[in-house]
Amino acid sequence: MELILTDHLRSHMACHDKEFLEGWEKTFEQLRLKGTFDYLKGDVERIVTTFDTPIGYSMLLETTDDDEIIYAKRLERNLYTRFIKGKEPGYSYQVMCILKKSQQVNDAYELITMYPGGNSEKEPEDLHIQDKEEMKRSLLFWRNRALIYIKENIEPGSEKDYCPYQNLFYILEDS
Repeated sequence: MELILTDHLRSHMACHDKEFLEGWEKTFEQLRLKGTFDYLKGDVERIVTTFDTPIGYSMLLETTDDDEIIYAKRLERNLYTRFIKGKEPGYSYQVMCILKKSQQVNDAYELITMYPGGNSEKEPEDLHIQDKEEMKRSLLFWRNRALIYIKENIEPGSEKDYCPYQNLFYILEDS
């Protein structure tokens, strides 16, 4: 099976590279050599792999009411992300890889993203959210989690001190 790393992916991964102790490409190669991607079958595969030693730094933290939270657009993204200021990342022994079946190449998958850490949900403004249940999972996940704020990864002028997608939370009231 062929694994495809597109130019778009390489551009996207530039902001994640420092999160990996040995860089994302070397980590991806380690996963490939371990056979992590040998049995892919679905249209989209979300794979969490645990290592014996730290693989990188987890940028996703749980938040409290005492934390300083802002919303901003990450570079090369069109949606708002929830960020926590004034916190440092911790080591992660896990790496998440998201791959999708290639529509151009038979028996091939494209890496969409990878990052140190475990399972997460799509962000609430993600246009790939499929249905109301997935939106609920997203909102419940992200309402008390945030990525660590790193100014260099933020689209200049996009910071907001309020939730730009607050109107989506009405979906949770139906539950």
